[in-house]
Amino acid sequence: MQKILIIYPILPVVLLNFIVAIHMRLMAQKAIKSREVRYRWFRVYEGAAPEYMLMARDHYKGFFEIPILFYLLCVILYVINSVDTIDIWIAWLFVLMKFVHSYIRMTSNYVPYRAYSFYMCFFILLCGWVNLAIKVF
Repeated sequence: MQKILIIYPILPVVLLNFIVAIHMRLMAQKAIKSREVRYRWFRVYEGAAPEYMLMARDHYKGFFEIPILFYLLCVILYVINSVDTIDIWIAWLFVLMKFVHSYIRMTSNYVPYRAYSFYMCFFILLCGWVNLAIKVF
């Protein structure tokens, strides 16, 4: 199997990161335009702010948590030249669930669905790391 195939799933997650950043910016603009928040709020992120803006900000911050472990896993698999079909499936399944999770967060933000999709991402990523550990040890 070509090891480059493990890099391809990283690209949609990076794209999604940019989409979420743009969404966060649009929510901030909406809050500023409606005068629900003042520019000075952004200096230290303290004080009152609309819930929709805080949700968008938290969603964006989340992209610097679990997805970092996904990027690292893919890069390690690439570097050690140990990419199998199961690794590719795990990576693309993570991408799919990350898109589902982000869609839920940017639309209804219904907590039970959001939690389910988050834990699916978490479990899929855990499977990838366990698979890597088995290969290495």
